[in-house]
Amino acid sequence: MSSKRKQFKIYGPHHFTATWKKYLEICERDGRSASGEIRVFVEGQVRGRDPGNPQRPITAYAPGHRDQLVLVHQEAFKKLEVLARDNRLEVGWYDIIDELKASFKGQPLADAAREMGRRLTKAGLKVLR
Repeated sequence: MSSKRKQFKIYGPHHFTATWKKYLEICERDGRSASGEIRVFVEGQVRGRDPGNPQRPITAYAPGHRDQLVLVHQEAFKKLEVLARDNRLEVGWYDIIDELKASFKGQPLADAAREMGRRLTKAGLKVLR
């Protein structure tokens, strides 16, 4: 089965050329794909901003309510995504636990951490154990 690929173009000022070339060299040195990193970034932007100006229910601030747990999970995901981008698209298992342990304890913490690991992996990030 072959996957179809589509080429997209980006434009920038002339002085950006040197920066772009340096970025491509860094990606090659690190064994990463510039296209892959850009896709992860764009997907993260869409995930974080779509559908745009969502209304958060007041129950998101009620301790123990499901909406509050969803809010905690969303905020933790954003922090871990930034951490992974700063660390060659990798995040450690203990980073996930540290981010979630203030809101979850015991088995709910383990369940939330596993779910977060799945979400991060689905977003194209590597979860190190």
